[in-house]
Amino acid sequence: MAQTRLKSEQSISTIGVAEERLPVDPALQKHLRDKILEASTRFRNSIDIQDKDYLRNLHVFAKQQSKTFNPSSLLKLFEKHRNSFKNGSEIDPKKISPSLHLVENNNDSELFKLVRNMWSMPYNKGYGRRLRFIVYDDYHEAVIGIIGLQSPPADLTSRDSLFSYPKGKKLDLVNSTMDAYTIGAIPPYSNILGGKLCAGLISTDAIRQAYWRKYASKKTWMDDKAIAQPLVAITTTGAFGRSSMYNRVRYKDRLLAEPIGYTRGFGTLHLEHLYDDICDFLKISENYKVGGFGNGPKIRWQNIANALQTLDLSAQLLNHGVQREVFLFRFVNDLEGGMAGGNFGNPISLSVKDYSQFWKDRWALPRAARYPNWNNEDDCEKLKSTLIRI
Repeated sequence: MAQTRLKSEQSISTIGVAEERLPVDPALQKHLRDKILEASTRFRNSIDIQDKDYLRNLHVFAKQQSKTFNPSSLLKLFEKHRNSFKNGSEIDPKKISPSLHLVENNNDSELFKLVRNMWSMPYNKGYGRRLRFIVYDDYHEAVIGIIGLQSPPADLTSRDSLFSYPKGKKLDLVNSTMDAYTIGAIPPYSNILGGKLCAGLISTDAIRQAYWRKYASKKTWMDDKAIAQPLVAITTTGAFGRSSMYNRVRYKDRLLAEPIGYTRGFGTLHLEHLYDDICDFLKISENYKVGGFGNGPKIRWQNIANALQTLDLSAQLLNHGVQREVFLFRFVNDLEGGMAGGNFGNPISLSVKDYSQFWKDRWALPRAARYPNWNNEDDCEKLKSTLIRI
């Protein structure tokens, strides 16, 4: 399963300077300071011994502690949409018929929220330009998974090293791309590698066409410029280092998810479970920044970095050490030329139907044959239990 990724490519030299501080109880400062240092040390130790269970449990705890996490509300939503989720015993892999539904109404928005909360990562709505999709099985009338796209990070080393941007044009060209902040499938489809279906569907014409329909006539808020068209590429990163879900995602001889490197290991992942405490501390000292227009997309980074500075802690604590694998999905046949200021060339066409059939033949049906018990569990109860995470 995928996860919502906190951007980690911002240089520690740009975290900003804390504003003038109000006096804060020294005991409160010491308590939070000790918790941050303890979390950083324990996280580093878990990386050294490759303890991914600890990392997942950390996400679960951060999700539970979030003030926006409301299990009772999620359970009511689940019961409302219960017919959209199936057990494996109800699914015939040969008859799976995937489609992409752009989230445009409250019903689809609720389904997207439900699926996103079934994963351990804290829920994130994305930022900037945003497209959300439900991956749906039309034959069985069930949700397979979701795809969430947002504005790309301005700086992403592994991406930027591929291109020769003209001077002063980098941001405009990067904004011809998007970033996938969440991708994945849920049981029972995840049991037959539905994650590779969701990942591969990023490369289909339906994604580009949805982007065109939503943003062809729109302008940016900040500088009133027309939003770049067409959409030429999408980037994403794995959750914990090297990703198996994106590995060898292809259509026939075409590699769809191209591995292009790793992030540098900076971010707030290891401190997310302390974020509410950090915000409470910053509000007392009147250093808290509210997210929204004009304050930038990395508001969590800004607040955590501000807290480190206020507590006289090194900004190097933002280096958590998890280097996530970065993948690039190309939509045009001359991406390098376009990023150098030339023509991007023609779109690379791929239909949802063609990729879905390829996925079934290449992954789903062989997986179901190798693991005949893939559909023996009560998947609906499993999904329901993930919304509580006690």
